[in-house]
Amino acid sequence: MLAFDRPWLLGLLALLPALWYLKRRIGRRGIAFPLAPSGGQAFSGLPNLPRLLGFAASCLFWLGLALMVVAAAGPARVSRSILYLSRGNEINFVLDVSPSMAAEDFQPNRLEAAKAIIDGFLQGRRNESIGLVAFGAEAALICPPTLDYAALRRRLSELVPGQFGDGTALGSGMGTALAHSATSGAPRKFLVLLTDGENNAGALAPATAAALAAKRSVQVSVIGVGSRGDIPLTYTDPATGQKRTGSYHSEFDRTSLEALAREGGGTYYAAENPEALAAAFASISDSSASLARTRSVSREESLVRLVLALGLGILVLARLLELLSGGDFL
Repeated sequence: MLAFDRPWLLGLLALLPALWYLKRRIGRRGIAFPLAPSGGQAFSGLPNLPRLLGFAASCLFWLGLALMVVAAAGPARVSRSILYLSRGNEINFVLDVSPSMAAEDFQPNRLEAAKAIIDGFLQGRRNESIGLVAFGAEAALICPPTLDYAALRRRLSELVPGQFGDGTALGSGMGTALAHSATSGAPRKFLVLLTDGENNAGALAPATAAALAAKRSVQVSVIGVGSRGDIPLTYTDPATGQKRTGSYHSEFDRTSLEALAREGGGTYYAAENPEALAAAFASISDSSASLARTRSVSREESLVRLVLALGLGILVLARLLELLSGGDFL
């Protein structure tokens, strides 16, 4: 936003048309305001060029004069931002990227639908620290809990099915997230597990990870993504680049996932379609929102030097064009 220290000086701009008119009237009576030596005949072979240069010089002169008035008014760029006076909650997403997440009962597939809903979740956040762990047969920290949601989005967008092997290590994924939230000072902590399968890999049992989460006051919510039955699947192996197309028999133990959520003090959500997935995230968004104390902060950046330099530069250019035209302003 543009602001002025002395806005009343901008009223002088209204005088410029009157000055221009007065100068034209006086100039017609032979009392010009000379800005160049008289009698010059620059570009004598091009009769129209001196007039064009003179016209350009006149326009630039009045523009430069207007900028000098604006500079005298003290222009400044003012920006306002919100300063959070209290720390927000912490949310860690633990996302299944096993090959089965390429199943196409969601559009375009389960993983892309989960990534899109997480991206939408980030748009409604304010001061919550959000982290991301991805897992297949192995688990990896994709982004530690952060307020830099843009960086988190970039890393989220890079995930593909099968990136961490063919398997589902639920416990390892949860344990990785818990390890990076152990020293957090957030008032409340949440772990959101999104998976479409049963635990079949990793050294840490999911129940053990859930018990550890409860001990550390981390609330665990589990979202079972996908429907049951034979689902079309198109999968490109990240290691070989080989593309596979076929049918995947989707089946997972809902009872074990519900027990996992209960052990972690949270809720299980069955997301068999996009609407149920959106409803699950809406519920998690409401329960994890922070009560933040804020203050509005204004920052002012002076533009006086910039406008003054621009105005002086234009006036110098007007003078040079006047000299080249061989006369005074038209």
